[in-house]
Amino acid sequence: MINKKERTIDVYKQAGAEMRLFSELGGRLAIHISQVLSAPDTDKFMRALRRIDEVCSRADDNMFHDHPEISNEYMDVFYGAVSGKPRNAVEAEVIARAKETADGLFK
Repeated sequence: MINKKERTIDVYKQAGAEMRLFSELGGRLAIHISQVLSAPDTDKFMRALRRIDEVCSRADDNMFHDHPEISNEYMDVFYGAVSGKPRNAVEAEVIARAKETADGLFK
């Protein structure tokens, strides 16, 4: 983990954008992977996704701890989808970053 001075709000927004991508893909994959795995293996996959949600929550806590001056508009940095209408300017920026990141994966 980088030190607190290096954990800028920009770093958190990028991590949040990537977490949104990961979460959206994980949710879709959960539906499809369950069709090709046994129930116990599907349960393992679902437990892994829950653990990732816990890590996401920790990152969110760290962001508010590192940057107590930020508003409640930052509550959705790590949560939500990549599609749909953003609730505020912060979410719009994170969604745009997520889309740029997704595009960059395939170039």
